[in-house]
Amino acid sequence: MDSSTFQFPVIAPLVARHAEDAAFYWSQMDRARISPQFGFEKLQHFNRLQDAHLDGLTVAEPNGWPLALHVLERWRKAGEAFVCTLLAMHRVDQARLDAVLAVVRQRPDELLRGLVSALAWVGDQSNEVIQTWSDPKADSVAQVAALRVAAVRGPAAVAHLASPLATYLESPVPYVRAAACRAAGVTDQSDIASPLTAALEDLDLPVRAEAAIALATLGHHDIALAVLQACVLLQAGLRASATGWYKMQSGRRLHRWTVKLALLTTPGASSAQDLLALLPPRSALTFAMAHGDLIHLPFVVEQMGNPEVDRYAGWVWQTLTGMDIAAAGWTIPEPAPSTHDSNQVLTQTRLDADNGLGRPLQAAVRAFASSSPFFVLHGKRVLCGQELDLEHALNLLESAPQPVRFLAAHNVNGAGSVVRMNVCAPASAQRSAMNALSHMLAAKVAA
Repeated sequence: MDSSTFQFPVIAPLVARHAEDAAFYWSQMDRARISPQFGFEKLQHFNRLQDAHLDGLTVAEPNGWPLALHVLERWRKAGEAFVCTLLAMHRVDQARLDAVLAVVRQRPDELLRGLVSALAWVGDQSNEVIQTWSDPKADSVAQVAALRVAAVRGPAAVAHLASPLATYLESPVPYVRAAACRAAGVTDQSDIASPLTAALEDLDLPVRAEAAIALATLGHHDIALAVLQACVLLQAGLRASATGWYKMQSGRRLHRWTVKLALLTTPGASSAQDLLALLPPRSALTFAMAHGDLIHLPFVVEQMGNPEVDRYAGWVWQTLTGMDIAAAGWTIPEPAPSTHDSNQVLTQTRLDADNGLGRPLQAAVRAFASSSPFFVLHGKRVLCGQELDLEHALNLLESAPQPVRFLAAHNVNGAGSVVRMNVCAPASAQRSAMNALSHMLAAKVAA
């Protein structure tokens, strides 16, 4: 037998399993953006497992692609869209990309996230796709994908859009306008402020919110933050009345806007304290954590008495102060497992418990907080007990969970750094960025 022409048989169920498992690991990493237990080490581990399954699909070519596409068409989840898009980008196969886009068009709200993530993962390789899909003659789903990828990748990718950003801000499709606002927030185009200001009065809520985020990011805070706060409060009301999948999507949007509002609000601003009373408790805690002003600590301690968010409040306290309430002995012992636990409704409170968050002993934390040395840091942006600088941000990127790493990355990206840190990028790209930041820090210290 001529070994040079021998081809191993393809075991279709095994190859399909590769596609399903690769999608599963992407989904786990995607959900980690809000997980208090998922840091860079675990992300690296899951990324290696995902890559192993992707390698299996690549080795199985040309049979790997149709089996992966079949899995996408069967399950129609964002993870499967991610896998198929990466396979299509292996050699930038336009026919395969068109096949993925055809499935995504059927359920864009659910699938677009995976498609965008995959295109962002491949970096400069997606430039051609950005240009093609952003063509004025392309359909709205393709344009949204191109704009969202450009927004993730930054100014260099925005430059590959087929038309000026102002063109997309005038689109009759609100999804395109909202995506264009996201891209506008990372651009250095001097003429974008005027159309973004006009978008603050758009009839579509996401367009108004994303325009406000973009304008505030570009330095136009006054009117933009007022609009964004109004959008956050309106979105909180919409989420309260939503159910099922729509509640999940609404919650994702509310979380994003709340974090952006917190990061764009100057520490010490009086409006920040007033906002906590207007937001739902969980969103208010998220705002307090992302804002980083320790003047919010009394509010956080107060929420430790709210059984709906007590565990989350304990974790926010830790994230702000750097103090582990379990190590300090400030947690309530967990009750013995009940035979009825399996029948409990899956609420956010239950998810907090499943994430390993302990129930704080409010009285003990309150007693400590009454004389806390942390209050001297009022009016400053603090994370894990320290004012944020490059060294502290780099340490957090190495060791903290994903929500904290996101806040640290925002600080790095907003400090005029030439290194762009994305905590949702491949682990190898994140490691390269952290190494570059480490070299920058060393050079700064040496100087």
